[in-house]
Amino acid sequence: MERGKHIEIMKQIQGLPKCSSVNEKIIWNEEDSIYGIDVPAWKQTMHDADCSNEECAEFCKEKFGGAYVKGVNKNVCYSYQILKGICIIVEYNSLKDQYIFYGGCFPGNETYRMVPGILGEEVNFNDVDIEVRELSDPIVQAGEWTNYGYNYGHMWRYLSFVLKFLAIISLVILGYVAYDVYKTREKYKGAPNLIGGGENIGMPGAYGF
Repeated sequence: MERGKHIEIMKQIQGLPKCSSVNEKIIWNEEDSIYGIDVPAWKQTMHDADCSNEECAEFCKEKFGGAYVKGVNKNVCYSYQILKGICIIVEYNSLKDQYIFYGGCFPGNETYRMVPGILGEEVNFNDVDIEVRELSDPIVQAGEWTNYGYNYGHMWRYLSFVLKFLAIISLVILGYVAYDVYKTREKYKGAPNLIGGGENIGMPGAYGF
């Protein structure tokens, strides 16, 4: 304030959903926004461990990449998904000079990406990629075309088929034109050139063979 008026270099994204835990009985600072995207740091999945004929710990590690816990009534394997990336899409409204939340960059319109956790590996989340992309971004367009798989194999096969078809049609047309020119040359072979000639007769002067 002492240096005068400042221009805000950051813009609030409009249209964000309400946070899912707002109404839960958790600590929520009054000054914090209640609108945003829900991003878990990790997810836990519980699996029944059918390991009566083998070592349960090895069974859980080999089949689920998880840890074994002996339960009272049954054996359980726990596996984990770890946060790897966050990416949201915004749409710019030039009339209102606003960025509007559009969705996530990942399959299923998800705003985050998880990877399997490795048993015994400590995770600090220092390598989590965080991206904000505009709707017209070519990466976003490519994601929508390929259902965010970024696999262009079938697309290139289709394009290759179309190009081959067009090439064949072009060759056929060129062959026909070449044959037609050849027939025309044979028809008027030996005829005088009419270009610049007042007394010449025969082939139209535009052909000038």
